[in-house]
Amino acid sequence: MFNTIDEVYNYLFNQKKTAPRENLDRITRAAEMLNIKTDYPIIHVAGTNGKGSVCAYIKSAMMHKNLHIGMFVSPFVISFNERIQINDRYISNSEIMHYANILYDFNNKYEEEYNDHLPFFELTLLMALMYFQDRNIDMAIIECGLGGKLDSTNFLDCDLAIITNIGFDHMAQLGNTLESIADHKLGIAKEGMTCLTAVDPKLHDYFKAYAEKNQVNMVFINDDVTDIKTGLTTSFKYKGEDYKAALSGTYQAYNAALAIEAIHYMDKTFPKTLIEFGLENVFWPGRLEAVSNEPLILIDGAHNMPAIKALSDSVKLLKNGRPVKVIFSALQDKAYPEMIKILEDITDKFYFTKIVDLRQTEPIDFSLYTNKENESINNFKDCMDKAINDLNKDEILLITGSLHFISQAREYYLTKYKK
Repeated sequence: MFNTIDEVYNYLFNQKKTAPRENLDRITRAAEMLNIKTDYPIIHVAGTNGKGSVCAYIKSAMMHKNLHIGMFVSPFVISFNERIQINDRYISNSEIMHYANILYDFNNKYEEEYNDHLPFFELTLLMALMYFQDRNIDMAIIECGLGGKLDSTNFLDCDLAIITNIGFDHMAQLGNTLESIADHKLGIAKEGMTCLTAVDPKLHDYFKAYAEKNQVNMVFINDDVTDIKTGLTTSFKYKGEDYKAALSGTYQAYNAALAIEAIHYMDKTFPKTLIEFGLENVFWPGRLEAVSNEPLILIDGAHNMPAIKALSDSVKLLKNGRPVKVIFSALQDKAYPEMIKILEDITDKFYFTKIVDLRQTEPIDFSLYTNKENESINNFKDCMDKAINDLNKDEILLITGSLHFISQAREYYLTKYKK
C-alpha cells in the first residue's frame, strides 16, 4: 500500500524489463485480466521526433469542441503527471496513487501466476487506460514509447496511425539503418488502416512498398506544407490555407500539418476556426520554449541528430545576427560528438555540464569535440548560473542536448529566476 507519491515513483521506476520484448502477449494479457475496455477512437503516434508536439496539437484543437481527449505521452519534462492527461489536466498525485495501489497488487499476482512482471512503461500505460476508462473519455491520443511494432502501446486497436519522421535514434533497439528503424515504426500501420506521415521523401518508396504489401492507406503531407516562417511562433500554409502554430521551429509546420490532417480524418466537419485556435494556443514545454524574452533564453529537448539539426536550422532563423551561447549536456549513449558539430554552426560559446543520471557524460568529454570557446562545469546549476550571469541582453542562450537534462534545467531556472 503506497501512502506517498515518492513511494509510488520509487516502485514504478524500479520495475525493469528482464529481457527485450519479443511480443505483446504480456500487455495484452494484463489488459484483459484488468478488464480494460477501449471503446473510444484512438490515434496512435510514432516517429523519431515530434510525436509529443503532434499529440499536443491534436488535443488542443479537439478539446475545444467540448470533447474529453485522453493523451498518453513519454517521457515527461515537468513531472510524471504529464504522461497522462485529459484535456489540459494532468492526472493528479492522488489519482496516480489510487491506480498504483491497484497495479501493485495486480503485478504481484501476475508474477505469481506467470513468473514475469510488468515493467515501468507497461504499468504506466495500464494506469493511463484505467484512468481513461473511469473518466469516460471521447478519444485517446497515444504516443509510442520506443519504435512501434513491439512497443507496448501497439496492442491497442487504433483508428489512425501517424508516423512523424524517421531518424537515427535508439539504434541498439531498432537497428542502424533508416529502413530498419522505419520497419519498427511502420508496425503501428496495420492492415486496412490509414497512416499519415511527414517522413523524409527519400523513404517514401519504402513506405509505399510497405503500404502496398500491408494494404495501408499511406498519406504523405510533405508537399502540402509551404511558406514556413518561424520566430517565437511558426506560420505556414497547408494545402494553400494559412495557419500559425504556437511552437517555434520549422519542423513544427510539419507537426501541425499532421495534426490538421488527423483532425480532418477523425471529423471531416471539424471547424477550421477551432483548429486554428488549438494550434495557436498549444503549450508543450521544452520544445524551443522561450523561458525569457530579454535576454532570449530557449530550452529545447533535442536529444538526437535529426532533432539537433532541426533545432539548429530553427535557431539560425531566430538569431537575426545575435550571438548564441549553448548549455549542453547529453547521455553517454547519444551521438554527442556529431550533435556538438551541428551546434557549432549556430554557437559562439559552449557551456558543457553534467546531467544527474546514471548515463551521465563528463563535461570534459564534450569539450574534446569542438574548437569553439567553451567551459566545462560539473554542476548543472552552477553552469546555468554562470551562463546566465555572462549573458548580455542582445545574446541568446540555448539549453539543450537531452530531455532528461532540460527537465532538470527548466525546473531550476523557473524556480530561481522566474519568481
